[in-house]
Amino acid sequence: MATRNSAMPHSALMETVTIRTPQSLLRLLPRLVGETGAPSLVVLPFSGGRSGMPMVLDLPDRRGCAAAAQAIRAGALGADAVVLIACLRDPLATGPLPLRTELVRVAERLERWRIRTLELLALAPDAWGDYAHPDAARGPLAELDLLEDPAPDAPEPAPIPGVPEGVDSAGAAAVARWLEQLEPGDIGAAGADPVAALELAVALAPKLTDGPGAVGDAPARAAALAIALVGSPAVRDLAIELAIDGPEAAATTLAAIDDDDALAGDTAAHRFMGVGPTPDAERLHDRLRRWSTIAEATPLEARAPLLVIAGFLHFFVGRGRTAGRCAELAMAIDPALSMAPLLRDIVDAKGAPDWVLRSGGDAQLGR
Repeated sequence: MATRNSAMPHSALMETVTIRTPQSLLRLLPRLVGETGAPSLVVLPFSGGRSGMPMVLDLPDRRGCAAAAQAIRAGALGADAVVLIACLRDPLATGPLPLRTELVRVAERLERWRIRTLELLALAPDAWGDYAHPDAARGPLAELDLLEDPAPDAPEPAPIPGVPEGVDSAGAAAVARWLEQLEPGDIGAAGADPVAALELAVALAPKLTDGPGAVGDAPARAAALAIALVGSPAVRDLAIELAIDGPEAAATTLAAIDDDDALAGDTAAHRFMGVGPTPDAERLHDRLRRWSTIAEATPLEARAPLLVIAGFLHFFVGRGRTAGRCAELAMAIDPALSMAPLLRDIVDAKGAPDWVLRSGGDAQLGR
């Protein structure tokens, strides 16, 4: 079993880096190891949480598992854990992860010597995969190029929500009841003035966590109406515009929906790409919290449009990775929801909106 490259690039020496996810690890790989070439097995040893000298070995075949494990043990003397990354020559596509049996055997042999395998990953020309979850969707390489989450220079007020997940609460139960009770006339009446309906739901969102109380079911009913309305692509886009630019801009867009000569629709579309003046940071973060609360109270089968709204707001504040995750969850719930892959594409292409990427003074969000 040959060790083909064991030199750490000078730039990685004495550098402290934080690795929280497989994506962040794979993004750092060129800095930690340099050009490895494929096929190869990259080994990152750790002792007490500190990384040692990386190794690059030949990928093992069925008869080479023991030799590979022995080479890792000898080369990572004193290590109590390792990260193993199989750099593959061929694309992963959607087939089974190659060499899974061989690499798991290597990990099992290392375990006998009390060397834990923290991550066992595959990196190919088209995507990356996780041997611990071989049936999971492949991760696109584009996400490895995203900015940090949050992006550099994007302030992160506390607390700021993450990806909305369902919550088991009195408020969520009340929203579910109202969604079953809403009549077409109720939705039609709210749809006659969607700006008012959405603004009411957002205003009452903090009371959803309390469930029915002194104000009755008003927050839950308002949230249920908003959930029903944002099932319409036009109203969902309106909700996003309300969050970033306020009622006046949303009303202008609403008035121009049926006007072929109006530019409001194109202006809003460019806005969703992260183009234009810096939005009001306080308003944007407040709307992110409130829409996240509504999304968490939404039944799973109806949550996809809410995830798109929350995802765009995360993108607007510079949290591209979280925005991308919202898009992926929305696509999993509703594969026909076209705005979710669009959000994913925007995040992959830009990482963060212009107002976060721009440098200097008041061009920074929240400065």
